[in-house]
Amino acid sequence: MFTARTTINVAARIVYPFLPSLARGLGISLAAASRLITLRMVGGMIAPLLGLLADLYGRRRVMQAALLLFALAGLVMAGGGTLPTAAVAFTLYGLAKALYDPALYAYIGDQVPYRERGRVTGVIELSWSGAWLLGVPASGFLIEHFGWRAPWAALIALGLVGLALTRAGLPPAPRSGPRPGGRPLLTSIVATWRDLLRRPSVIVLLMTSLLLTLAIEIPFIVYGAWLETAFGLSLSALGLASTVVGLAEATAELGATVITDRLGKKRSVLVGLLSLAASLMALPWLSRLGLVGALSGVILMMLSFEFGLVSLLPLATELAPEARASLFSLNAMSMSLSRVLAALIGGWLWQWESIALQAGVGAACALVGTVLFARGLTEVV
Repeated sequence: MFTARTTINVAARIVYPFLPSLARGLGISLAAASRLITLRMVGGMIAPLLGLLADLYGRRRVMQAALLLFALAGLVMAGGGTLPTAAVAFTLYGLAKALYDPALYAYIGDQVPYRERGRVTGVIELSWSGAWLLGVPASGFLIEHFGWRAPWAALIALGLVGLALTRAGLPPAPRSGPRPGGRPLLTSIVATWRDLLRRPSVIVLLMTSLLLTLAIEIPFIVYGAWLETAFGLSLSALGLASTVVGLAEATAELGATVITDRLGKKRSVLVGLLSLAASLMALPWLSRLGLVGALSGVILMMLSFEFGLVSLLPLATELAPEARASLFSLNAMSMSLSRVLAALIGGWLWQWESIALQAGVGAACALVGTVLFARGLTEVV
């Protein structure tokens, strides 16, 4: 699962540093290439339509289908070389991730005892930072020596490797969700949504995910522009700063493997939320100390956010055991919606070019999320 998910995450993360190369390869403007990224959000926004498939037909089967779709996306991307084929490929990448992630977390919920899920989730979530720390340098090497298509071609092979490993090495899990029965799929989806959204704990989870993501994304969406404006950083220096962010994410994920189960999932999420609020409030003050202080603030933000998020995921696996994949697909939609809102809010706030304003709004989101989560969600022990 770690190998397969790292591969899927590489496709999501390498776009940002190599967007100019992609634009040149497709013969389009940078603005047009950036709009391709939004097509990946299609997967997140329609994830609830896909999540029930893993509940109905089995986690492993859906994970294999997602990896096959991922390989197909790579084939379209590497073989096309035009804007329309790139648009199709990015949409397929988004759909593959929207299929794979809910099935993955549902599988963990089925197979791993609750007392150990924080450790297992932390290990799996290392695939996010690993995709940045390993995937970005490797992609840069491939682009420099073999052209812009090379990373996407390599991802085809890696996706098929993940598919083979999933098929051969992943034990089948008993299906815990509803049986297909005679109802149409859309009817089953609507019935499952209605059941989940009637549960207060599910609403609290979705709102916590939304607010937690908003809290980090509103300031982070402009962190490159902020560092460039405030400290005159070059592109290479911004790349180094991004490496620091990846290391902070990895540290938080490793910390979750050790701390979350011992401290308790709910306490760990609260620690992450409160730490995020505190680091955001401290960011303007730290930035007055110079570049080192500013980067220290960014590191504290990413550590807090990632630790809180990784601790929230294992807790969520036990909120609706009979519909785990459906619940995680709703959560994926909540986080995708949050990123869209953050891009709009963060971009609008940046007209004043004040990181204090961005950080203040983010801190307010984290604090509201803390109160909502503390009062509205009880951990199943």
